[in-house]
Amino acid sequence: MMQKIQIAKRFLSFFWRAKTKYMVHSPFVYDLLEIILDDDRNYYTFEEVEGIREQMLQNRNSIHVTDFGAGSKTTSRNERSIRSIAKSALSPPWQCKILFRIILHLKPKNLLELGTSLGISTLYQSGVSNQVRITTLEGCPEISKIAQHNFNSLKRKNIDLRTGPFSETLPKALADIKQLDYVFIDGHHTESATLEYFQMVLAFLHENSILIFDDIHWSVEMENAWRQIKAHPKVKLTMDFFFFGIVFFRKENKHKEHFSLVPAKWKFWQMGFRA
Repeated sequence: MMQKIQIAKRFLSFFWRAKTKYMVHSPFVYDLLEIILDDDRNYYTFEEVEGIREQMLQNRNSIHVTDFGAGSKTTSRNERSIRSIAKSALSPPWQCKILFRIILHLKPKNLLELGTSLGISTLYQSGVSNQVRITTLEGCPEISKIAQHNFNSLKRKNIDLRTGPFSETLPKALADIKQLDYVFIDGHHTESATLEYFQMVLAFLHENSILIFDDIHWSVEMENAWRQIKAHPKVKLTMDFFFFGIVFFRKENKHKEHFSLVPAKWKFWQMGFRA
């Protein structure tokens, strides 16, 4: 309960300073916001993936969950129902649709995801095109099996699922992929782990790469990590949507720009008035 109260306070502070697309000067940011926040068109893959999510939400079977500590091979095991995992660990539909639209609009080809869970966000991201190749990493073997079953059920051939602690799977994945167009990090929510993953993927990114961090305001630690990422000299543009943040390295940005952003309808009094 206390954590929820703290998150609510952080959100109110964020909302107060957040802008809509009408209050930004950057054409790149404005166009991207129109696509990912204000475009409410649905695509066929949304319906089929949400069908998988509903199956997970109805599944009361229990599995052993192996939780790897960040940067550690020490594990703890506990039994949880698939239903409870689906309720607590999956990215919500609205966020998954944003990930889909980012990929649809910016057209990255080589994707990496840290934190597969049951595979719902992976299915959204891989569903943009067969030309997209996504490597997704999951620590827990039992959860990984369910995710692979979900991928098979939709006959997705462009997903490479790797299982094991990130300390083992991430270096190998980076060596195999060599260059990354897009990375979605939804793994261990600690400052040290988040910064470690950032440093590890950085050498494999290029100026047009897209780097997305989930839950950037989930805790003080995550907010600290986000601030340090924004301050990195290679980072040129960041977009903070409270629940997640996007990092760009575009050379077109001569000076750093950082935006806190919400959909236009959330601040309807700004609609139609460009700053």
